[in-house]
Amino acid sequence: MYIIKLLLFLGIFISVNADILVTTTKGVIRGRQEYSQRGISFYAFQEIPFAKPPVGDLRFKAPQPADSWEGVIDTVKNRKVCVQQGVVNDPALEETEDCLYLNVYTPTYPSSNASLPVIFFIYGGGFVVGYATFDTIGPHYMMEHDVIVVTANYRVGLMGFLSTEDESIPGNFGLKDQHLAFKWVQENIKSFGGDPTRVTIMGHSAGSASVAYQLMSKKNQGLFWGGVMLSGSSLSPWSYQRNARKYAYMMAKSLNSSIDENTPSREVRDLFLRVSANDLKSASWRLPAFEDQLISGFMFAPVVEPEGEDALITEPMYSAIENGHMLQVPIIIGISSEERIWDAANATSFKALLETYDNNVTKFVNDDMHLTDQTVREEVGNAIRKVYVDGLIQDNFGRAVKFFSDTSFARGIIQHALLQSEYSEVYFYEFSYYGPDFAGWRPTIAGADKINHADIDPYLWVKNNVSNLDTFTKDDVLASERLRILITNFAKGLYPVTDHKDILGVDYWPTVKPKNFQYMNINNTLDVQRDLKQDVHPKMVEIYEKYAIKPLDTF
Repeated sequence: MYIIKLLLFLGIFISVNADILVTTTKGVIRGRQEYSQRGISFYAFQEIPFAKPPVGDLRFKAPQPADSWEGVIDTVKNRKVCVQQGVVNDPALEETEDCLYLNVYTPTYPSSNASLPVIFFIYGGGFVVGYATFDTIGPHYMMEHDVIVVTANYRVGLMGFLSTEDESIPGNFGLKDQHLAFKWVQENIKSFGGDPTRVTIMGHSAGSASVAYQLMSKKNQGLFWGGVMLSGSSLSPWSYQRNARKYAYMMAKSLNSSIDENTPSREVRDLFLRVSANDLKSASWRLPAFEDQLISGFMFAPVVEPEGEDALITEPMYSAIENGHMLQVPIIIGISSEERIWDAANATSFKALLETYDNNVTKFVNDDMHLTDQTVREEVGNAIRKVYVDGLIQDNFGRAVKFFSDTSFARGIIQHALLQSEYSEVYFYEFSYYGPDFAGWRPTIAGADKINHADIDPYLWVKNNVSNLDTFTKDDVLASERLRILITNFAKGLYPVTDHKDILGVDYWPTVKPKNFQYMNINNTLDVQRDLKQDVHPKMVEIYEKYAIKPLDTF
């Protein structure tokens, strides 16, 4: 009898999942049913093709929409990830150029007449690693808030952001992948129970910077109505590569010694098209390492492109935001309270690093100031050090951590908020809640906070399909719930404080104004504060205004 019941159950389970079909504009797909940790059912459609494989002549080009197919495609698991600059250690995943697939997770049965808001989440990874699998970005928590979640692979590293800074290899292919995925959502999300007029793009770190870049492109007009930017901006110094052509030619020379700076870029492109992805990856690993790409810019990152049919980003980022040359939609934007606290985890190495700054104060000066005169750079370096300490930076670990956190993250993100506040509603936050169960151990440094760059992630997404909110402290669960409520409220109506005010404990979130910087501090409680980083940010703005050579790109 037990075996009969088991077979009946399995038969019912299989038939239910076999019937979860959605007809997209390209063909029919089959999904599966999943459950959140609290038993909320949702439907998962994984690895839906949205673009042709970017291989052969399509390598280093803007993506093309996927071809149609006959029959039914099973979209029930993730297997393919884009070529990474790092190593993929999961044997269940295939690292391949044929990687442009997306996932849709919906809490409502796809054949219903629902019209749910959509959150399109873009993963981080410094533009060099990352992928959108169920095990890395589990939507379980979000499924409890009546929103649809979409995630998509985009090309990273050399395949996504290599550029000769001209029409041969213009760059920004990863951003163009995201753009095509946005268009797919507009064409198909109704079939999953989604509302194409209420799509919010959201990202963390490089995903957050991607949101900022997408806001700059008029090609995205009408594809989304708001943005959520967690710890990243197009003004973040790591999010832009101003020497892309140089690195492309260095790679080419390592593959063919006859290449030099006078070689036409089309010949460099043709060389790159002939070699395998692994050979390209090996060539990229032979490029010289840099001390701190969080300040100097990741080797493969977005660029300002030449004008062209497929161009997405054609104007320096700072001037674009300053002049309102962007989609003027509401955004949530913010930072963790100490984005680079991990720098100080090893006191000995951190001390040695700080000594190099004291011995050469020009290291305090970012490349985005565009200064070449050594005397001026030394003057500016001394001025920046004085913003943080009166003496040597090596003698004050707390202020040193703040310098690195601000330089890589807070400064550009705060400035982005101030500039965009002239044109749209901007809701700024600082995430300062420390939950040891979620975040784990963090170094304790006098004068510095504890909340590191990615510490917000586990409050929003599930890893490896394993997490149970009931095993965490009440404070951790409440922090997670509040974050999700704020974000999903925004996705539903472009204001973070509408529903569930009893859980939030606040009834308003003021917008940033150019002369009135108010923000939401997210800690054990939510409370509105003002003038974040007031002790340093205005001084750094003055230094940039006095010394930096315009036009600015990052900040």
